Amino acid sequence: MAKEENKKPQEEQINQLQDWRKKIDDQVKQDLKDYFQERDYVVMAVPKEEPLRVWAVRATNTVRTAQRIHNLSPMAAAVMGRAIVGAILLSSLIKHGTNQKIALKIEGDGPIGYVYVEVDGKGRVRGMVKNPDVPLLTKEVNGKKKLDIAAAIGNGTLTVIKDLGMGKPYVGVVPLVSGEIAQDIAYYLAQSEQIPSAVGIGVKLDENGQIKVAGGWMVQEMGGTSEKALKVIEEAVQKLPPVSELLEQGKRPEDIALMIIPEELNPHLLGLKEIEYYCPCNEDMVKGVVAGLPQEEIDEIFKDNEYLEVKCHFCGKIYRYTKQEVDKIKEEAKQQMEQNKKDGETENGKDNPT
Repeated sequence: MAKEENKKPQEEQINQLQDWRKKIDDQVKQDLKDYFQERDYVVMAVPKEEPLRVWAVRATNTVRTAQRIHNLSPMAAAVMGRAIVGAILLSSLIKHGTNQKIALKIEGDGPIGYVYVEVDGKGRVRGMVKNPDVPLLTKEVNGKKKLDIAAAIGNGTLTVIKDLGMGKPYVGVVPLVSGEIAQDIAYYLAQSEQIPSAVGIGVKLDENGQIKVAGGWMVQEMGGTSEKALKVIEEAVQKLPPVSELLEQGKRPEDIALMIIPEELNPHLLGLKEIEYYCPCNEDMVKGVVAGLPQEEIDEIFKDNEYLEVKCHFCGKIYRYTKQEVDKIKEEAKQQMEQNKKDGETENGKDNPT
């Protein structure tokens, strides 16, 4: 009972914070810190009088989960981490709080092969990578050694798939212009969505090759922004330290948003969303896959194996079935198809009486 009592004030608090008229002041910042604590989330902020929006996200726990689930090498974790943050930022293109989905696929001729991430309107993230064991690749930038994300990806394409739940999804493809992911996303938004954007993404590893911090920000000019406001935002973005440094310093998404939208532009909250790694695979979904396998393929599997195994590429969960269980699944699917056919004939008979 105590847990439910604590939950209600939290829900009231987040509903109050969702009010776009809420100015991002010290009290709001404290409320966000109290509510989200160390959980991942994204803040959507706007200058009150200008058609411009800013997204800032912390995705450290989500990327750590992806590294653990897929047993990613440090290099693969960095690449997938950037893709996860990029996909979260691109979820600005779908409706908040819905089951609409956006998927980001980056495919090149580098050792990573490809990385695929999808996010829904509720902030649920899942992904996979072709080669989870890419060796460490580095380059020197201003005298400092940094991960060479572009070398891991190579030359290739960035594909964005928007599933708005209206039938056929929208697919946009652009060539990779840098391979560093942030610039590639900005290029996609300008070319395919006609939204001028600036994007920053950062993922940092600790001394053991584990994810230390991961996050990013995005600025989008929606048309009609005053020259004065654009100049202020551009100067703020140019002065912004790397996002991984900001997260290491303990900066939160709202802090980063305020560094981009200074006080003189009157920054206000537009929305909030918690982020988590989540895979919806379940027994029913997998049984549907098993039911659709050709009988010849099933017979071949059981020649040398005691079980038929289905592994989810997104979360690594393994589903095992004996031959008797597979036969039962196939038979139940067949009976369901026959019943659906009968139901359809009955409906047609009612609609078209003779």
